[in-house]
Amino acid sequence: MNATKQLVQHIKAVDQDFEWYPSTNEILEVIKADIDENLTSKPSILDVGSGDGRALEYLTEGKKFAIEKSVPLLNALNKNVFVVGTDFYSQTLIDKSVDTVFCNPPYSEFIQWVIKIITEANAKSIYFVIPKRWEDSNEIANAIESRKATYEVLGQFDFLNGDRSARVDVDIVKIKLRGDRDYFFSSKPTVDPFKLWFEEHFKIEISKSEVSSSQQKINSVKDLNDKVSTELIKEQDLITTLDSFYQRDLEKLISTYSSLSSVSPDILKELNINLDGVREALQLKVSSLKDVYWNELFNRLSSITDRLTSSSRKVLLDTLLEHTHVDFNPSNAHGILIWVIKHSNSYFDSQLMEVLDTLTTKANLINYKSNQKTFGKDEWRYNHDKPHNLDRYSLDYRFVLADHGGLNNGCCNRVKGLADRSADLLDDICAIAANIGFDTKGTSRANSFDWSSNGSKTFLFRDISTGKMETLFEVRAFQNKNLHFRFNQKLICKLNVEFGRLKGWLRTSSQAAEELDIDIDIADQSFATNLRLGSTSGLFKLGLNIAA
Repeated sequence: MNATKQLVQHIKAVDQDFEWYPSTNEILEVIKADIDENLTSKPSILDVGSGDGRALEYLTEGKKFAIEKSVPLLNALNKNVFVVGTDFYSQTLIDKSVDTVFCNPPYSEFIQWVIKIITEANAKSIYFVIPKRWEDSNEIANAIESRKATYEVLGQFDFLNGDRSARVDVDIVKIKLRGDRDYFFSSKPTVDPFKLWFEEHFKIEISKSEVSSSQQKINSVKDLNDKVSTELIKEQDLITTLDSFYQRDLEKLISTYSSLSSVSPDILKELNINLDGVREALQLKVSSLKDVYWNELFNRLSSITDRLTSSSRKVLLDTLLEHTHVDFNPSNAHGILIWVIKHSNSYFDSQLMEVLDTLTTKANLINYKSNQKTFGKDEWRYNHDKPHNLDRYSLDYRFVLADHGGLNNGCCNRVKGLADRSADLLDDICAIAANIGFDTKGTSRANSFDWSSNGSKTFLFRDISTGKMETLFEVRAFQNKNLHFRFNQKLICKLNVEFGRLKGWLRTSSQAAEELDIDIDIADQSFATNLRLGSTSGLFKLGLNIAA
C-alpha cells in the first residue's frame, strides 16, 4: 500500500479527513508551466487546504505557505512549509501577501471557498482545481467582477487515476487579479482586497472630494503588550488566555471603527475625516494587534527557546516574526507550534555539531582508534582553523579555547566583563547539555557570575537520580581572549558520542564504545540521546496547553 493511501486511511480513522483529494501530477504540471511562464523563478505560494504539502513542493522552490486543518496532514508537511492558518473560514487572506494562491478545495463546499479566496487573496493570481459546474455559479462570477479580475481555464482533468480516486471532472481555473500591463511589475492588485473587505463591513459614507489627504497615525501598542504581560502572570493556559484577550481587543477595535457607520456623512465631512485614512489606519492597527499577541506567544516559548543556542534561537524567532500577520487563534497557534517543533528538532542536532566544531582545537583532539591521521602545525595555522579533512575525533574534557573573546569590559557587552562571544558559547553549552539529559533548568548562566577577574566559574546541573547539584563544567576567562575549560566527564562523553553519531562517524553504540574506548553501558546510555520532539506530543512534553 502506498504512503498516500496509508495517510488517507489514517485521517479517516482519526476523523480528520476534510475531503483531501491530492492533485495529480498532470494537474500540477499544467499549473507549474503557467507559473514558470508568468511569475518569478521562485514564487511565494499560499496553498489553501494544502493537504500534505505535495503541491507546494511541486510548484515552487520559493517560500511556501499553507492553510490546513487536518492535524495528521499538518504533521506530514515539510518543515520548509510555514503554516499561516488552520480552519479556513476563521482566516483572513487580505494581509497574507504572496505571488500566487493555489487551492484544490473540498468539492462539497467549493463555491464558498472560491468566493472567499477571490475576494480576499492578496496575490497576482489564483489557481483553482474545481468541478466544472463552477461556471454556473453567479456568486463566483460576482466575486470575479468585484476584483475586476479575469479568468482562464487551463485544462480539464479527472481523478480516476489519482492517488485518491474520485468520479469528478475538474477545471484548472486561473484567476488574474492584475491587468496585463502591470501583471509583472505592480506590487498591488487591481482591487485592494482590504479595501473591498472594508467597504463591505463598514458602510461609511463620506464625500471624498474636499477632505484632507493626510494619513492617520497609528498609536503605540506598547501599553497593550504591557497589559497582556501583566494579566497573564496569573494564568495557566497561555494560548486560550491570549486568545480571549486578542478577541476582546479586536472586537473593541472593530466596534470603534463600525461606530463611524452611524455618523452622518455631512458631519464626517465637516470633521475633515478621510475615508482612505480611516481604512489604512484600521489595516495597520489590525496587523499591529496580531503582532502584539504573536510576539507575546513567541516570547513565552522558553520551553523551546531555552533549549536552543543563541544562533539557532535568532534564526527561528526571526523566521517566525517575519510571518506574524497570521490570524491569532488557538487553532493557528497549534499549527504554528507544530512548525516550530519541526524546526527545533533540526536545530537541536545542527547546533550540537556547531558548538563542538567551535570547541575543536589542536590541543583537545583525541583521534578515534580507526583514525591514524595526524596534522602538523602548518595545518592548524590562521587562528586555529581546522584542517579541511579533519574527521573521526573526540574532544578531551580539559582544553584551552584560544582567541574566543574572554574577559572584555566593553560598554555594550550583554554580560558585564565578558565578551558576548564567550557569554553566548557558555550559555549554548548549557542548552545542548540540557538536550542530552543534563537538568540545567534554573541553574546559572553566564550573566550569573562576576567576571571582573579570571577566577574559575562553575556551571551546575541537577542530578536527576540524586537531586543533588553537580558540576557541569568549569571555565576561566582571560584578558588574552582565551577560555580554559574543564568538563564533567559524563558530559563530554555524551557530547562526543552524539557528535560522532550526527557526523555519521558512529553508527551504533557498540561502535562508539570501540572507537572512543568507553564502557558499552556508557555508550548505550549516550547514543541517540539528543532531544527529539514529535509534533503534537511535543507540545505536551513542553508543557504547552493549547485549546484545539
